[in-house]
Amino acid sequence: MSNKKICSLLLMIILIIAGCDKESNDPYRPDDELQQRLQRLVDSKVAAYKLQVPEYPGGLVLKVLKGRRSCFAASGMVGNVSGANYFRAASNTKTFTATAILLLYQQGRLNLNHRITDTIPGTNKTYVPDGAGYDIPYKSSITILDLLRHRAGVYDLANETIPDTISKPLPYKGRNYIEYVLNQDSLHSFTFNELINVVAETGMSYFMPGTGYHYSNTGYSLLGKIIERVSNMTYQQYLTEQIILPMGLHHTSFPFEGNDTYLPIPCVQGFILDNQGVKDITSLNVSANIAEGNLITTPDDLAIFIQNLLKGKGPLSTFIVNSVMMNCLSSSSLTAGRYGCGLMEINNLGYGHTGAVEGYLSLMVSDPASDVTIIIYTNAWNIRGEMSSLIDQEYDLIENTAYSAKAIISEYSSF
Repeated sequence: MSNKKICSLLLMIILIIAGCDKESNDPYRPDDELQQRLQRLVDSKVAAYKLQVPEYPGGLVLKVLKGRRSCFAASGMVGNVSGANYFRAASNTKTFTATAILLLYQQGRLNLNHRITDTIPGTNKTYVPDGAGYDIPYKSSITILDLLRHRAGVYDLANETIPDTISKPLPYKGRNYIEYVLNQDSLHSFTFNELINVVAETGMSYFMPGTGYHYSNTGYSLLGKIIERVSNMTYQQYLTEQIILPMGLHHTSFPFEGNDTYLPIPCVQGFILDNQGVKDITSLNVSANIAEGNLITTPDDLAIFIQNLLKGKGPLSTFIVNSVMMNCLSSSSLTAGRYGCGLMEINNLGYGHTGAVEGYLSLMVSDPASDVTIIIYTNAWNIRGEMSSLIDQEYDLIENTAYSAKAIISEYSSF
């Protein structure tokens, strides 16, 4: 055989191998049986829900990772939707905030068992400012670890009203403070100082630190303030430089100004269905939710984040992830729920978080043992039955789809 023919044969072999390798790494193969099954799953779930609620304006998005391979399915959405479309991931933000706090701990810049009135290592300033604005109940007993685990008893301004029984003549008594402010100025920029001052001013709390569990968005606002005081950077700057860019999450951001209300393009619109009809709520002021619910991201970014984080391939060491972050305690004597540091332990699914902000409901979960990561969200809130229809129906829809997806994936030894 001539040298020319040998070279031609070698070139053909190389091209064939390259073509096979490209196919094996192609994230979405429409002809793939597993991909088709996941698509049918999402289609059937959306169809079944819309039989119950024909006016429902939303759909479902599902992103799955196992090792290097990924699948994506969407149903009920307007237009073409992919894993690169932006959406609001709400309280999944807490896992990012917890990661930042644990990274500062890993760097030796804070102590998780320190009280928030203690002095930051190497400085003469405390974790939270002195003064009346931060004189919240039990301030001198709250540890950073209590805040991470929702065991500090900090009153949650996002989900609670201010009782009208408090003695002080405050204008927002009997109201939700955030809603009260937004009704006067929809583009108001909230600050950590402002939110914590309301808790101090009202004197509200749930219990003495360490004696119970109560989910608190405002507790994570305190963690945001601690991140800023320890790092000498804004919350957004520290997370961007230390977590977002190093992990390659180029489509993840944390808006903080009241007038920064829009999602980047391409995005998935968010809707609310109530007794008045359907309302587009894609544009939203989330400045009150910094460090606890202001995350904008994509399914692709969110899947990479939680998968690599729990594998110890992110900014945190495997030891800190396994022994601290994933060390989950019971969240209630009445349920099987367990919460660690910015992470929930979700039975038979793995570790992750949920997110709920007007127009979007999501679940981010990864199971290091099976190497399965699932991101799923819906882009509409059905609150015609008030919040019960959202919790009882839509969250069940998301969770049940996640369990079904994992069951399907488990049938494939090589994914």
